[in-house]
Amino acid sequence: MNRDIHRIIINEYESRQQAASHRQLLKKEEVYKKIPRIEEIDNQIHLTGIKYNKAILLGIQPSDRAISELLDKIDCLKREKRQLLLDFSYPENYLELEFQCKQCKDTGFVETSTGTEKCSCYRQQYINHLFKQSNIKVLDAENFSTFNEGYYPDEVNEKKFGIRISPRQNIIKIRERSQAFIENIDNPQDKNLFFSGPTGVGKTFMVNCIASELLKKGRTVLYQTAQSLFKVINDYRLSALKDNEFEDTVYSDIFNVELLIIDDLGTESPTATRYAELLNILNTRQENNLSVPCKTIIASNLGINLLNEYYDERIVSRIIGGFDLFRFAGNDIRMLKKTIQA
Repeated sequence: MNRDIHRIIINEYESRQQAASHRQLLKKEEVYKKIPRIEEIDNQIHLTGIKYNKAILLGIQPSDRAISELLDKIDCLKREKRQLLLDFSYPENYLELEFQCKQCKDTGFVETSTGTEKCSCYRQQYINHLFKQSNIKVLDAENFSTFNEGYYPDEVNEKKFGIRISPRQNIIKIRERSQAFIENIDNPQDKNLFFSGPTGVGKTFMVNCIASELLKKGRTVLYQTAQSLFKVINDYRLSALKDNEFEDTVYSDIFNVELLIIDDLGTESPTATRYAELLNILNTRQENNLSVPCKTIIASNLGINLLNEYYDERIVSRIIGGFDLFRFAGNDIRMLKKTIQA
């Protein structure tokens, strides 16, 4: 994912520079037609520069006086050019290249006291592409800034909610663990997260909160429902059989992205092949996480007891051993919001 995004951004900068050159060319054609003297000035500046550079290449070192005269001549021509533009109601910098980012001039890089660094516009583009490729569409609405524990009741009722503390205490605890997960993304000892609970109690919302924060930090995130995840894998298998050199970046990201989110686990069609694929994903990502961040979050309506009935014991064992398990509880927030709006 990282490599693909950087390639896209570099291509975008090249396109920006080409567009800037094209705009400048059109402006020159327009101005030269109206003010022929400016074309003469540009040619004089160009020829003067060539004359100086030729002397340098031939080993003829111009004297300080010659250099000063040359610079004075160019400066005089530029002043005349600026004044002509103003006389014809153009801005004095009208013929200069126009870049979207003046800081890096649409190269993506700036020179600093410590060397060449990525421009802030490059970093912002990278984050924008991460959000786009994460496969999550609602992060502007579902993030920690819009999180509201007020939707969760203070009532302690284990029989009703399936937990020994109130849903509000529970969600605050989950939020704190989620924020710690974000801070410890580089720690291979920090466990993955498994969120379970009924529909409408905030599992996907919390997943999106985590994803949003990591994307803002420039981390790679990929969101897949269980059904779409196995479709990607199945499509890859079929295409790879036909073409040994077939590549699929989404398939590769499933195993290598810094955070993989598998939502709605348990809604996919149950087959032995899919169980084997899921086990392979979990095993591979756990091995990768020893050297680079490779964390996984799973959200499911199935509790750990139902997982035992639904999945191979090796998968359940991997989840119990490699994930912190959290049960979401409370009332259906979607229904609650509709009631409030009504």
